[in-house]
Amino acid sequence: MAPPPHLPVQCSKTKTLQGFGSLLGYLPFLLTLLIGGGIVICYCMAVAYGHVEAAFPYISDTGTFPPESCVFTLFLNCAAVVALAIFTLKYLHVVQYNRQCSPAVTRINTAALITGYIAAFGIMVVGAFQETNVLAVHVAGAMMAFIGGTVYMFLIASLGFRQDVNFGVDERQYAKARLAMAILSAVSFIIMIICTREAFAMWYSQHIDDDRKPQLWNKNDKGYNVHLVATAFEWVMALDLLAFLMTFSQELHIIQLQVVLSRIAVISGEENYKRSLLRQMIL
Repeated sequence: MAPPPHLPVQCSKTKTLQGFGSLLGYLPFLLTLLIGGGIVICYCMAVAYGHVEAAFPYISDTGTFPPESCVFTLFLNCAAVVALAIFTLKYLHVVQYNRQCSPAVTRINTAALITGYIAAFGIMVVGAFQETNVLAVHVAGAMMAFIGGTVYMFLIASLGFRQDVNFGVDERQYAKARLAMAILSAVSFIIMIICTREAFAMWYSQHIDDDRKPQLWNKNDKGYNVHLVATAFEWVMALDLLAFLMTFSQELHIIQLQVVLSRIAVISGEENYKRSLLRQMIL
């Protein structure tokens, strides 16, 4: 009897590893450490090298010139990856506890995931494209990060007020605080945009004929006070978003992940035929 043709046969072996558990609850703290620590390091470097004024520079100004721009990009890229993980885990957390399959919750959760990803991508863009090199792309990334982050905050806050889903923890205890943070972020963004526009209009009216950099804005320049208001509210927005994500810690603590490792062996038809004959002889 001729053996069958050489058709591959897949034999899989699977091993399951219990994974991570409550360690996921520390991801918001890691994100805060990356963004907060990165900005502080870049700020100190920028001030030491004389690239910015010490009083409330824009966050982006602290990572505009080398060598601090290299550190700025590194920390923001790492932070964006952690943020993506947090947004994904929060999405899966809502999916898991949306047992009644509420269409409204599904839509809100999906929209939150998309806006969260947009915000994380914006963080990467801000770090990769410095304002002095590609200003339009840098500003676009900042808008993605701030607007995407603010919309995400409103969407997640709205889930806490729903009565038809039990999320495994009492999200309603956070709902009002999260809504207040979302409103603060939106108000801060509007004030920042208005003040930034006015401040730069006054700056360029004074320095249109020289090459002085706005990163070195000081009290002797026009629009300085308006500039400080704009930068202060930008810092408020950044800290507000980090505080918002810190409220996810309890929810992420209850998530359990499993890592499944699979190994697939491909056996030729002839080899499989020989094994089949051997089993028949044994039987």
